[in-house]
Amino acid sequence: MTESAKYYKALRKEYPETISKDQFYRMAHISKATALHLLQSGLVPCKDTGKKTRRYKIRTDDVICYMIDREIHPEIYRAPDQWYQHRSGHYNSRITYRKELMNLSDDEKAAFREYIEDELWQYGDLLTIVEAVEAIGYCDTSLHRWCNTKKLRAFSISGKFLIPKISLTDFLVSQHSFDIIRKSWKHTLLIKGFLDTLNTTK
Repeated sequence: MTESAKYYKALRKEYPETISKDQFYRMAHISKATALHLLQSGLVPCKDTGKKTRRYKIRTDDVICYMIDREIHPEIYRAPDQWYQHRSGHYNSRITYRKELMNLSDDEKAAFREYIEDELWQYGDLLTIVEAVEAIGYCDTSLHRWCNTKKLRAFSISGKFLIPKISLTDFLVSQHSFDIIRKSWKHTLLIKGFLDTLNTTK
């Protein structure tokens, strides 16, 4: 049995036959907004009860089928940018916060690292490219380029990159990350969240 097959078998044991939306986004390592897109678009089958709480019922096997196919065809499951623009928390990605990041003290950079670790809590120790795209909002082409140029440390296994979560954190607090001119909206939101937290403690 392959490692992937063992992993999916373990998921079937861990989760009940049908799960909620909250269980879905945790199981698939995606955001709540992305989970909602997948359910409402029909990309992941579900039963919509119309209730205010625990509205969606999703078969665990359907989630596993989605996770398997996502590795092969990630482009199918990406929500359009407009989907996120109308959700709370979207922020103008043209703002880079480069000046603010450059002026962080060593203690503040350490606090930024801790903040990122907390924000990435739902991901495992190793992230696929698909999961990294979901986590920080850049396209898979950018992620592959950073991995190939060693700006983002990753393992290449059977032609696919696996990114240690600690490496992704290192990248996000690196000078290269600070210097990105066109930051993704998720990256920008991550920075803004930390700076807002920092300002409230001063």
